[in-house]
Order: sequence, then structure tokens, then C-alpha cells
Amino acid sequence: MSTALGCLLVLALCGLWPSPGSAAEDAPRITKEEAKALLGSPNVVFIDARTDAAWSASDKKIKGAVRIDKWDLETQASGYGRDSTFIVY
Repeated sequence: MSTALGCLLVLALCGLWPSPGSAAEDAPRITKEEAKALLGSPNVVFIDARTDAAWSASDKKIKGAVRIDKWDLETQASGYGRDSTFIVY
């Protein structure tokens, strides 16, 4: 699990997903230790952003992480509260 946590990227969202054109380098980042401390926290959602093939081939997965359709982020994000923090890895 530490390998997967090592590449975490935090997207602190204010109830909105970034537009498809936003740059990943603009997103705040956290360390794997910070991410581990957030596991199980209310209003924190870990999102596994790997491709289907990469996800299927990996034996490293974060328990409780959700996989969502990258082409329908806005609809899927609407199921979470405005105070949610999304950690995308």
C-alpha cells in the first residue's frame, strides 16, 4: 500500500471538480505519511485514478478507495458533500 500512497495527489475541492483543462501541477500535494493519517477520516475520499488495465494488474490498492469514470467526474462528484476532500492517486 505504501507504493500506491507514495503517488498521492490531493485535490482539495470546494464541491467542484477541476475543469478538464486544469493542470495537475496546480493541485496541492501531500506526502504518503499525510495521506495515511487521513485514511478513514470523515469527508475524505480516496480516488484511484489508474486506468482499468493498470488497476487490474496491480496488487496494491487502498482499502476503501473508489474508482470513478474519468469522463463523468462532475456527475459522480455530486454524490459527495461540498466539504469533501478528494485524494486522487
